[in-house]
Amino acid sequence: MAALVLAAIVRPQTQAAAPLPPTNVAQAAPQASPTPAEPAALPSTEQGLALPYPAYGSPQPQILTTRRAAGVPATITLADATAIAIARVPSLAAARGEVALEDASVALARTGLAPDVSVSGSSGYSYVQGGGANASAASAVSSSFYSAQSNSGSLSLSQLIFDGGQIRAKIDAANLTRDATLAGYRRDAQAVAYDVAAAYYTLLADERTVAVDEELLRENVVSENLVRAQIRAGTVAGADLSTQLATTANARTTLVSAQGTLQNDRVAFATALGLAADTDVLPRDDTQGLETATPASALPPFANALDIAYAERPDVAEARLTVAADEASLRGARRGLSPTLSFSGSKGLESSDLGGGAIRNDGTLGFDVTIPIYDRGVTRANVASSRATVAIATANAATTRLTVAQDVRQALISIVSDRAVLDQTRAAYASAVTSLRSTQGQYRVGVSTLPSLIQAEASLASAATNIVNAIYTLRIAENNLRYALGTNLQ
Repeated sequence: MAALVLAAIVRPQTQAAAPLPPTNVAQAAPQASPTPAEPAALPSTEQGLALPYPAYGSPQPQILTTRRAAGVPATITLADATAIAIARVPSLAAARGEVALEDASVALARTGLAPDVSVSGSSGYSYVQGGGANASAASAVSSSFYSAQSNSGSLSLSQLIFDGGQIRAKIDAANLTRDATLAGYRRDAQAVAYDVAAAYYTLLADERTVAVDEELLRENVVSENLVRAQIRAGTVAGADLSTQLATTANARTTLVSAQGTLQNDRVAFATALGLAADTDVLPRDDTQGLETATPASALPPFANALDIAYAERPDVAEARLTVAADEASLRGARRGLSPTLSFSGSKGLESSDLGGGAIRNDGTLGFDVTIPIYDRGVTRANVASSRATVAIATANAATTRLTVAQDVRQALISIVSDRAVLDQTRAAYASAVTSLRSTQGQYRVGVSTLPSLIQAEASLASAATNIVNAIYTLRIAENNLRYALGTNLQ
């Protein structure tokens, strides 16, 4: 992650401020009494986290082995992550296949308006053996064998002229369904981009949380050294060290837990990109400035934001196109009893003599008219079914618009709330830093107790974690608003 410049965790200028070794830091040797230091920034993760995973416990290298994916950098921006996911996520490949199927359906529907042309030909040879019990000798000889060869070929054409608009309605419905499917694909792509952004910022928050927990563990070591110094000075009882060691042990537990969450979310991030679970890929932080200043950009009024969402969100377009497609199907169903008029003609050649010669021309030309009178209620049933389908699609479209309005309003409210939370966590963090500094100073001179020191450490840990969460929660809320508006993937 990029630098997260917060008000400082107190880090006295002692040897305890050195990088923490991956051992039981509770066994560190006593240090000299620390003195107050200027606030230091929380550690950056740009140079990597200090401790291996797990910081305490038995390493399992074979589980954490990663590999690079071809064409995928080890560290990527959100835009790069989104592009990788769009190209690799299997669900989008399936959605593209659905669009291709609808394209084929449109082409199939259009064939009803095209002429039907065919060529046919045949060649045959036949024979009859002569003779018989009553045949005379002469006739038996003359009719002992009869054979003939025939050849024929023809070119046929038929063209629909009028069907009451049934085929045109099918074409309209197919076009609209294809457009609705394409809109659905665009929304699916936006959903993938949304999931990628959520996994992106979640992983960044995990990295920063581990960095914070590592630093908080160092702070517990500082407090241990402070307690040891006070024990040597005879100002506190030896039991204080045991209490502080327990607090340090809890900090180690918190760190290992955060490391586990980080490793799991690395897997989730790779999977969100359509990559193998063991792919070596990490996000690049883009939250610079949020730790010191809250964005001041004005949010659009709800009515304006809702207009944007209605115009931009593909699922709104998909619902509208689905209604239009079902209405086109209803128009076609209503024309089920319409008369049809078509033209047909053929041109052929035929031979009929014994040797297959004497070729003659033949042909036909005419119009066919069909007037349905009774179809056993098929048309009436189709109309009823299509009308119900239109009603369902209309209701679904209304539900979609309600959902869009809810999404937009809640996304706007979340950003307002998350900005305010960020401001408050910043103030709480500054207060926690001051409190810990004051408590350490008071403990050093014997006017404060170990429980107060531990409480100050806990308050600082909570404040540091809260501000990290607030920063990335705001980024996720901003992503939610773009997704609610349908503008997160242009």
